[in-house]
Amino acid sequence: MAAERGQAGIELVVLLPCLVLLVAALAQACLLALCAVAAERAASAGARALARGAPPGTAVRGALPGVLARSVRVRVGADGAVAVRLVVPRLLPVPELAVGAVER
Repeated sequence: MAAERGQAGIELVVLLPCLVLLVAALAQACLLALCAVAAERAASAGARALARGAPPGTAVRGALPGVLARSVRVRVGADGAVAVRLVVPRLLPVPELAVGAVER
């Protein structure tokens, strides 16, 4: 009976880090999806501002939360397309992830 308790403890020690890593990976995937939606909305806001004659960079940064607004890059193409690139905040030690969107 004591051996069974030891076995359960070993299983917990092995399983717990795997579960924590799985939850962190899922959270990183959700953050990536959130940033993709935010980039699309920000590009749309920038295109609307450009159509009104306002600077698109200000509109893009205003449409993003503060953390994402610091890492945004905005480009305006010759055809009037507003391209937005966001760096996704990292929860795990992974290479830099970025998402982008283009609106006309």
